[in-house]
Amino acid sequence: MQVLYPKRLTAGTRLFLSLLLLLPYTHTDGQSGLGRGSIQGVVMDADRTVISFASILLLDTQKGTTSDEEGAFALHNVAPGLYQVQISYVGYATAVVPVRVTNDSITTMQVMLDDIANDLDEIVVSAKSEATRTAETGFNVAVLESKSYRNLNVDINEVLRSTPGINLRERGGLGSGFNLSLNGLSGNQIRYFIDGVPMENYGSSLSLNNFPINLVDHIEVYKGVVPVHLGADALGGAINIIPSDNYQSYLDVSYSQGSFNTHRFSLNARLNNAKRGFFLQTYAFLNHSDNSYRMDSVKVWDLELGNFLGYQTVSRFHNDYTSGMAKVQGGVIDKKWADRFTFSLSGARNRKEFQHPDNNIKRVFGQFHTRNSTYLASANYTKTLGRLKLTANASTGMIRESVIDTSQFKYNWTGDFIRRSADDPKGELYERRSLFNLKDVILRSNLSGSYNISGQHQIQVNLVQSHLRRSGNDEVDAFNQSFTTPNLIDKYILAGGYTFHTATEELEVSAFTKSYWFSGAITTQNTEGNEQRTEPSFDNIGYGLTSRWSINNNLTAKASFERAYRLPEPYEILGDGIYVNVNPALRPEKSYNLNFGLNAPFIWDDWHFTGEINYFLRSSADFIRFLPLGPFGEYENLTNVRTEGVEASVEGAFSDLFLFSGNITYQNITDQNKWDEGLPNINYQSRIPNIPYLFANARLGIQPITRERNRLGIFWSSKFVEAFFLNWENLGSPDSKNIIPAQLTHNLDIEYAFGSGKYNLALSVRNLTDAVVYDNFNIQLPGRAFYTKLRYFISK
Repeated sequence: MQVLYPKRLTAGTRLFLSLLLLLPYTHTDGQSGLGRGSIQGVVMDADRTVISFASILLLDTQKGTTSDEEGAFALHNVAPGLYQVQISYVGYATAVVPVRVTNDSITTMQVMLDDIANDLDEIVVSAKSEATRTAETGFNVAVLESKSYRNLNVDINEVLRSTPGINLRERGGLGSGFNLSLNGLSGNQIRYFIDGVPMENYGSSLSLNNFPINLVDHIEVYKGVVPVHLGADALGGAINIIPSDNYQSYLDVSYSQGSFNTHRFSLNARLNNAKRGFFLQTYAFLNHSDNSYRMDSVKVWDLELGNFLGYQTVSRFHNDYTSGMAKVQGGVIDKKWADRFTFSLSGARNRKEFQHPDNNIKRVFGQFHTRNSTYLASANYTKTLGRLKLTANASTGMIRESVIDTSQFKYNWTGDFIRRSADDPKGELYERRSLFNLKDVILRSNLSGSYNISGQHQIQVNLVQSHLRRSGNDEVDAFNQSFTTPNLIDKYILAGGYTFHTATEELEVSAFTKSYWFSGAITTQNTEGNEQRTEPSFDNIGYGLTSRWSINNNLTAKASFERAYRLPEPYEILGDGIYVNVNPALRPEKSYNLNFGLNAPFIWDDWHFTGEINYFLRSSADFIRFLPLGPFGEYENLTNVRTEGVEASVEGAFSDLFLFSGNITYQNITDQNKWDEGLPNINYQSRIPNIPYLFANARLGIQPITRERNRLGIFWSSKFVEAFFLNWENLGSPDSKNIIPAQLTHNLDIEYAFGSGKYNLALSVRNLTDAVVYDNFNIQLPGRAFYTKLRYFISK
């Protein structure tokens, strides 16, 4: 017999006023009293047929009941504590399940009883993690658990890179800019969250490639349709990073070093007092790399006369990156007034040197760099009141970015330099030397709630507010008046949804709607140097539907649809003070998103397999993309774009000895504009340039030692990306067009854990074959690199 371990109802984010209307029903239905909880569930047999009139007893109490004709049962007015629930029926093996009840909560369970003739001796209780429950919803979501990566030399980006449908393009080594694509949509069309809180405008110090995987419990990757509780204006999906947050006291510290003078340190520690119900937690990381890797066949020019000196192999000499973050969080749990309340303070800083502009290597820098600092304060609150669960969070912060272009020198790729003439005002990037400071002040809040109408029906409401004030000044260039008059942006997103699932949870259907509001006050300078003020505003309504059907124990189908909108990001519409120019005429993106997928797990003796295939379709209008203008550029709207593709993946394992996984993605992203400024569009139905269309990943692992105290693992991973054109495919001769060449890279990781996981060592080799690799045109990525990592973990 199998018992699916009790799970507390998960909640999305909901609107406060709607929740107030539901409050009178929380304590007047006679089902729960203040300070007490309820237990409810469904009893089924192994074929998922409901069992009526099964006996349910709460051991060591006087409480008991029987399941109704639909197999459902409920025990109300249960005092907080840990209990044993006994479920029995004639002809079936009896199950005893531990249940934890908290104040004003509803704990739900599914119980599967095996025919006593089939299984007289064995009783199995299996728990479903939060990650597993997320993966079993109707959304097209991949859940990446970090446990198998925590000893390795990887950050969040490297883990995401192995996910079906994701392609990640970097512009260099540690700390470099990157662009993540998910099912053909990329950049800000994908939204990022930390435990449900948006990461918008957190600054470059807190980008994904800074976070070590040790600080993460699991990552949720939503493809296309995004759930109500995240409250996002995502066009193509969302990535939600769930931090490590178990209720034990622990210490997790690691240090790694490697090629290019790379050093990475991380700390994750928690002190928990269960008796008094409070905890104190801290996260920290520190990263540094010289990023001094080899560049092959770069053009070298004489600085005095401008003569071409030929192609040479050189090392990057002005590419250092340093970043650090510290976060302190304290809170209480299981109090009468709150299930959980936390308050946190965070600080992060970085310094980044640029060897060249982000989109080409023609211009070489020797002193140009940026500095960033981010300071945040946030509070989070959750409370369950009978059938109602409330969640609220608020955060405020200040982000400063400085762009330093004050050098009077001119460099080439060999590191040679000359001083410019005294009357030459140019910097390395700008026409006039500059020290530009950008300051963002942000204020965000989120209020949400879910109401469980019954065990099979739930409603959710969510409201998200976001405010940004951007100001700036130039300490060197008096002509640069950008952001001297502060610019403002406000966004509101209201979402509501309804979810239904059958008593056996074979079928789940959700419907939702979202409203989007955007307003801004943008001040720019015209060609005469006079200020112009623009006040854009948008309001849109989106909607969607998701479904999951468990056809049998070995096959699940999912389908989802959404009419989605994505509001412009501040740096898209306001510029970033470095490479991106302001464009106040930028419009929101909109898209119809469709997903359909099949998932099939299979077990044969000690072999475990899971196969998955997904089809996706995106029909987007006012598609926002970056238009390069030399080393600079601005974001523009491209009227109609269609994305269609398929992704397939397989993973398997033989006992604890051998594991493998692989995935492949094909996507066709085409321009659907028949006309271009009144003339026939010669690129109609042509593939959008400079975007990969075919890529794949594979991973093999063997664990020859899997003892309780010692473990040895050896892992090989490979990545392939097919070649793709830099410019439109139908313009010019294919033989003479610029391409980003195909790439095939391999990585090797060896980890050894001893002392029951307390001590962990790892050796990693990146780009094992030392292949010459490009994610972007002519911008070479690092060659072969070696890293070691030490990790110490203890808990109690």
